[in-house]
Amino acid sequence: MKVALKIEGMHCAGCVVAIQDYLSDLEGVTNCEVNLATNKAVIEYDPKKIDIRSIEKAIEEVGYKVVYEKISLRLKDLTEIDAKAIEDLLKHEGIRKVSVNHINSQIYLEYNPMLISLAEIRSILESKGYEILSEDITAEEDEEVKKLKRLLIIGSILTIPVILYSYKEYLAFLPFEDLSSYIMFGFATIIQVLLGYRFYMGAYRIARLKSANMDTLIALGTTAAYLYSVYNTFASINILYYDASAIILTLVLLGKYIENRMKGKASSVIKKLLELQPKNARVLRDGEYEEVPIELLKVNDIVLVKPGEKIPIDGVIIEGYSTVDESMITGEYMPVSKKEGDKVIGGTINKEGSILVRVEKSIEDTLLAQITSLVEEAISKKPMMQRLVDKISGYFTFGIIGIASITFLAWYAYTNNIADAIIPAATVLVIACPCALGLATPTAVMVGMGKSAQYGVIFKSGEALELLANIDTMVFDKTGTLTEGKLEVTDIIPVMKASNEGVLASDILTIAASLESVSEHPIADAIVRRAKSEGRRLENVEKVRIIPGRGVRGIVNGKSVIIGSIDFISKSIDVSPYKDVIEELENKGKTPILIAMDKEVIGILGLFDTIRREARDVISKLKKKGIRCIMLTGDNKVTAETIAKELGIDEVKAEVLPDDKAQVIKELKANSKVAMVGDGINDAPALIEADVGIAIASGTDIAIESADVIIVRNNLYDILYAYEISKKTINKIKQNLIYAFGYNAALIPLAALGLVYPALAALAMAASSVSVTTSSLLLKRWKPS
Repeated sequence: MKVALKIEGMHCAGCVVAIQDYLSDLEGVTNCEVNLATNKAVIEYDPKKIDIRSIEKAIEEVGYKVVYEKISLRLKDLTEIDAKAIEDLLKHEGIRKVSVNHINSQIYLEYNPMLISLAEIRSILESKGYEILSEDITAEEDEEVKKLKRLLIIGSILTIPVILYSYKEYLAFLPFEDLSSYIMFGFATIIQVLLGYRFYMGAYRIARLKSANMDTLIALGTTAAYLYSVYNTFASINILYYDASAIILTLVLLGKYIENRMKGKASSVIKKLLELQPKNARVLRDGEYEEVPIELLKVNDIVLVKPGEKIPIDGVIIEGYSTVDESMITGEYMPVSKKEGDKVIGGTINKEGSILVRVEKSIEDTLLAQITSLVEEAISKKPMMQRLVDKISGYFTFGIIGIASITFLAWYAYTNNIADAIIPAATVLVIACPCALGLATPTAVMVGMGKSAQYGVIFKSGEALELLANIDTMVFDKTGTLTEGKLEVTDIIPVMKASNEGVLASDILTIAASLESVSEHPIADAIVRRAKSEGRRLENVEKVRIIPGRGVRGIVNGKSVIIGSIDFISKSIDVSPYKDVIEELENKGKTPILIAMDKEVIGILGLFDTIRREARDVISKLKKKGIRCIMLTGDNKVTAETIAKELGIDEVKAEVLPDDKAQVIKELKANSKVAMVGDGINDAPALIEADVGIAIASGTDIAIESADVIIVRNNLYDILYAYEISKKTINKIKQNLIYAFGYNAALIPLAALGLVYPALAALAMAASSVSVTTSSLLLKRWKPS
């Protein structure tokens, strides 16, 4: 079982490692991925060995808090008796708290949408006759930001007098100058307690796990400066560093505040996907249209959508005619005509007439919800370079404590003065920044994936993003990928049997369609469609056997019939007399299909699939980027090479059976980084075998398990977008990591040499994590070339 938990209180990569390591050691937990940018942990566990409450308790033991979503539901005519009944009714692993106020008919819930959806909660209540009138989702996203803001204001106000009295010799107007040491002691103590509390608690909890993080460094550095100043105050020694500890705590909180604001902006890229869906819908209730939140819509509700409005939810038109802008899904800005019986997608725009739509999916199951869910899940799956950073971060903090200890001992040995030793050591502790390391990768991945989703590209993991950026070979399936995927029968050619009895073209089509009607192959679909368009009546068939990738055999009207490729038919029948006809079809890029009856060829069908209009340009652009392009198809060699030549593809692997495509990919992987592009159905094994499997989604079907990357809009240009955003994102991650490591490598030695003042160290530390996040946010400006 898998659960996602929102965690409050994480500051740096050390926090991530601590939670991951602690949870991974729990019996029953099989995998744990923690993301600093989203503040989420995705945990896979065995519910027979451990429950969600035990996992939450473990997170709290490490020193962090699990945050649930909160919602208020207003029900119709609640009574005092209902209160207990509803609390019992909503006892569920995914619901942590239920509070019922019968006076104002309100229910307050804290729930985890990964364990129980809002639709399920509504269904539970409605099944017992409770009517929900309204919903109000309480935003918890900014709670940490608000808390940091309050502390920052308090810290700034209290730090000002500490700074002023630290420079009293330059400020003659200050009162009680002879008590300046005690005044600074008073203000600095309040700051150390109020602002330092979160760092002390964090350091204490992480120390219990025999680990360390940013809290440890800040707690040690500020405490050293503060306690040394307290000792000197009461010993009447005029060497005080209250300003250092106060400024460090205030500036670090300033950095955390800005960083959290920036992380919110990074996640807003994903939130924009859901914002495509309108908040309210006009639904038919008791003969009248009533405006309600879309969360209250149920399957089979009737919704009225007027011209210019967004369609609120996935459904089917039951009345009216209009055109709909589906560009967010298809990438085509030309509105699509829609009539009664046509499906519409939530978030698309109704352009012309009013339409009545019957709801077909709940809000949690719409296409937009699926896309958002896939993106959020993908962000939790880290790229390989992030795993490496996490390992380094596990040792980083201990390394800094070691350097600070050596710095203290070296300065004390050199000067024989604690004051001269303690400040460089404290500065080393403060200036080191595991935060920048922790944020370098996840913030870039979050923005990159959110941005790619806006262009119809869904990466299913951070690893897929990383791997696509490094591919040098792209293999394309032909049918449905490089072509439109809708084969048409263009030629029906009767041939003379050896007995000199010819078969009419119409009879050939009927025989072929009758046998192919049991198959779901695109060729079978084309033959059956052509027969039906001509009004042919299909015959009964018996003993049908489908040979994947080759053909079909069976009994039609008591006669043995075989339909299939040249290679398949030629194994049992001589096809050499028809060589000229076959070659003529192949040279035109058509696929010849032979029909044989009683071991004699009776006809040849020519099928043609239109090449996608953007395919040639996409291949050309990929080749300019240095990517080797290969066509992989089950079609015959001549037809495949004809189409490949038209597209500008130099390498063709033809007449490859579906089961053998994965083997071809495996062989290519021996010397190349390979991406495979297909439809995710017929070539699933090849997609799985490739370093990166890219599936072209069909309509609203984006749940393609075999793919690492999904192209939602059914447009090959989006493959270029996927490659571009992967390169941009990975380059941004590398840039962030170089900056984060470079910052520490450059400033820690300067701090150890005593060349950086502690307050400046705090400012630099805060600036480093903010700059890394800001750098990632620049990806939001990316637009496809």
